[in-house]
This record gives sequence, C-alpha cells and structure tokens, in this order.
Amino acid sequence: MPPDEDKKVLVAIMNSPRDFAIVRDEHWYRLPVKRAPKDLEVDYLALYQTRVFGEEKWAINYYAEVRGISIARRRDLLPGEPTHPRADDDYYRIAIGELQRLPRPVVSRRWRRITFVATTLGKLLRASEMADIR
Repeated sequence: MPPDEDKKVLVAIMNSPRDFAIVRDEHWYRLPVKRAPKDLEVDYLALYQTRVFGEEKWAINYYAEVRGISIARRRDLLPGEPTHPRADDDYYRIAIGELQRLPRPVVSRRWRRITFVATTLGKLLRASEMADIR
C-alpha cells in the first residue's frame, strides 16, 4: 500500500462559485467553527460541488493538500463583508496547496444531504461514487 493511502481527507461542501475562486486562487477554505467536525486533523481537503456548478455538480472533482489550520473571524477573512450577520463568528481558515483534479469525479448517485465526510486518500482516489468513500 503506498504511504499516502491512509492520509486523512475531509470532504467539505462547495456551494458558491465565489468561494471556489478563493480556494482555487488564494488557496484557503473557510469553515465555521460552530459547524466543524470535531476531528480536523486532516491531510487533505476535498470539495463536494453542489448544483451551482453545472456539469461538475453533485460530485467531488477536486482535492488539495492541507498546509495549515488557523482560526479567524469572518470579517478578517472576508473584509469586504463587514456587516455580514456572521462577521464576528470564528472560522477555521484551512490553508491548502494547489487544487488537483481527481482522476474521475466521485458522484452522488442519489440525493443525500452532505455536510462533512471523513475518508482516506486511497478511498477518494479509487472511488467513482459517494458510497465508495465511506
């Protein structure tokens, strides 16, 4: 088994093209501390894209190596939104490397509410549908 097979992956929701641009261009993802899974000791972040992503919808298409995790207020992460209702809430700022496209999308064959899914890199890279990563 290759050494990275057991690396921990957190699959997180991506439901905004603006947030996807931040992940792709600035290499970080935000996650509300209040809603975060208890175990954030992860090696990779994978993105489950929702309906707004057209042909890439309802699938995991991208992942990236986690470089570090810190906590910041939303207003510090998104200074252009000082009056947002959650501006003073704490968020995890997950710093990541370059996004990598999966060899094939991991699709959701049936509707399910996805929040966060923990898996391994080996399962993610071999999967073709969401049931394969659990």
